[in-house]
Amino acid sequence: MVSFITDNFSVLYSACSITSITSPSASTLDVKWNSYPGATNYFLDLRVVNSISIAPVVVTLPVSSTQRLIQGLRPGSVYQVQLKVFQFYYVMCTNTQIATTVPATSQITYSKAISSTSIRFQWSGVTGADKYLLVVDGLSNGDRYNYSFTTLTGQVDGLTPAKSYNCYVYSSNQAGLGTSSITKTITTLVQPPAGVAVVATGRSSARVTWQTVNKVLLYQVSITDSNKPSVPVLKNTTTTYMDISNLQPCSTYIVGVSSVNAFLEPGEPTNVSHITSTINRVMSISVNYSCSSGVVTVTWGQVLGANSYRAEAVDVNGTALSCTSASNTCQITMLNCGERYLIQVTAISFDCQSTSNTSTYLETGEGHVDVQHTSTILLSPPLLPCAPSQLATYRECSSNVIIFSWAPTSNTKYYVATSLASNGQLADCRTKGTECFFTNTVCGHTYQFTVYAVSNCNSKTSSSKHVRTSPCIPQNIKTYAECGSDVLITTWDKTAGALSYTVEAQGNYGDSYNCSSFTNSCAMPGVACGDSLSVWITASDDDCTTEKELGEAAKTFPCTPTNMSASVECSPSSALMNWTVSQGAVFYIAMAQHTDGTVRSCHSMGSNCLIQGLNCGKTYTASVIATDMKCNSSQSQLVTIETGACPPTNVTTSLQCDGNMGTVSWTAVARADMYLATATGDDGHTHTCGSNSTDCSFTDLHCAETYAVTVVTIVRGCHSDPSPDVELRTALCPAIDLEGMVSCSTNILSLTWDASPVYGANYTLHS
Repeated sequence: MVSFITDNFSVLYSACSITSITSPSASTLDVKWNSYPGATNYFLDLRVVNSISIAPVVVTLPVSSTQRLIQGLRPGSVYQVQLKVFQFYYVMCTNTQIATTVPATSQITYSKAISSTSIRFQWSGVTGADKYLLVVDGLSNGDRYNYSFTTLTGQVDGLTPAKSYNCYVYSSNQAGLGTSSITKTITTLVQPPAGVAVVATGRSSARVTWQTVNKVLLYQVSITDSNKPSVPVLKNTTTTYMDISNLQPCSTYIVGVSSVNAFLEPGEPTNVSHITSTINRVMSISVNYSCSSGVVTVTWGQVLGANSYRAEAVDVNGTALSCTSASNTCQITMLNCGERYLIQVTAISFDCQSTSNTSTYLETGEGHVDVQHTSTILLSPPLLPCAPSQLATYRECSSNVIIFSWAPTSNTKYYVATSLASNGQLADCRTKGTECFFTNTVCGHTYQFTVYAVSNCNSKTSSSKHVRTSPCIPQNIKTYAECGSDVLITTWDKTAGALSYTVEAQGNYGDSYNCSSFTNSCAMPGVACGDSLSVWITASDDDCTTEKELGEAAKTFPCTPTNMSASVECSPSSALMNWTVSQGAVFYIAMAQHTDGTVRSCHSMGSNCLIQGLNCGKTYTASVIATDMKCNSSQSQLVTIETGACPPTNVTTSLQCDGNMGTVSWTAVARADMYLATATGDDGHTHTCGSNSTDCSFTDLHCAETYAVTVVTIVRGCHSDPSPDVELRTALCPAIDLEGMVSCSTNILSLTWDASPVYGANYTLHS
């Protein structure tokens, strides 16, 4: 139960349902449904299924109704029936079902008694009918027959002769039966007379007699020549016999007698056969077939009264080959291979001929056949098999096996199939089947296949069938890349049977390459540097492709080193080169070149090496190449090397005796930031001075010392090598430990001191 709420009220409703729909007639549906609590009216909507061009039938009904017969519908149509329950303006419930109207009325359009026991009917078709029910109702004894048909024609058999039947038809579908048609009353024909007999009364005449049929006043007699079955002669009589004349000799006649009813409609006849005077049949036949000429010689026993004879060979399609003779033999030529022939001989007089209607079936072959007491021979199986046809070949690419097949031929003991290779090699295969497996074939050759059938007579050789074996596998596969090229070139020896080649290469870095060619080489561009690749090749023709053949491994030129850097580390004569190793390289060569053409180098199997022998204070351009001992990579990016500064030149020293101060000077060095001079004494002590010009002075030098003076250049914190030593001698030391003593006696002042370490020094005394 569901609650439905509106602005003004709330109601409860349950599901509504259609309880039944029937089709009382082709244009109506009777719809019934359950009463719905709270409903104010009902609404029925009927629409033809799958049609938008037919207007719906809509009926509004009061709440008191739970059943309605809907009129005006289409016969034999499928309708969607929808019930809507309204409570005022609101749809409370819907229920939909599918229903079909019964078909319209079908009418019998044709009815006729075709014999004493059978009636044939036709009726009109109506839309929506699945089948038709034919009713045949006997008027007297109450026998009744019902037949169901899906077509528009029908025949009722097994009825009583000369009896009237009421006949009508119903159309029908899943909804039920339509209205019965108008009744047709049909009377079966009268049964034929019994005891029909024909007795010859002369060479060309005879009398036909039969028994009386109750209530029959007229009989019809038909005479049909078996040689002219479409032109019967019809005669009527009220008696139970009839004399017939003008019959042809050596002929077979079908004589029929029918009973004629009151409406002058004859029923089916009782037929008998009558044969007029004949000549005797040939009683013995012999045949001799020649395989080489394809001619059959027919011989027979002669018949009294015969003027000539005709021998015929008739195949299964009725096509006849014949020969004629006034004697007892003749030859039939142009026999086809693979045919079954019926051999028969006809004896001929002036106005009559006689061919036996009995046959003896024999299987014959090369040679002679003699048959007594018969006039026909069946040459079966065929004397000469046809050449096999429907030739077909199947080639297995993987194994070069060739299956050669053909359609079977008659009268064949076995087959001989032959293969002829393009190199002249022959091979035979004998089989009772219809195929041969040729396994000993050679790749890349064309084979011609033929076959013939072997019997008592061998067939002709078939037409030829050609097939090519799978291409041979390529050999001598070589792959290379020119130094500095990204094109991989593969070559191979041409192989027999190949129309095209496909090369595939697979590297170590996930890259694959391929190329195709109709010759013996192809190129694969865009190959990555520094890779080793596996190379395969396949050969193809129009149908087959060989297995992959592995060739020699390929190698591309080394990749160019990257991430170049150079470090001089303050050295004036060397530089450390660094790089990232590259694919395919065995070792590396680093080179530094000055603008004057001077080149210095180093080599390494790693990622760095030290270039030595550089000149100080110079600028070099450096690069690295990778090599695999066969090819070099391209030159890496260039880096600049600036070697450490050179030491100053033209270094000179001077001494200012007062104060014992030494001065050193030099020639300026390019790019120098400053200079540092060092004076080293004999005992190893040092004095330094620095300058950003070309001279500086040492103070507090020791007296009477010989100093070795050197100067270094400083560039960006790096010191050059020291310049060559320059000597600097300082002033003599003053005397020390001076002591004076006056002699009282002589009044002389005597002075003493420590002598200077300098040899040969002179002293001056000042007072």
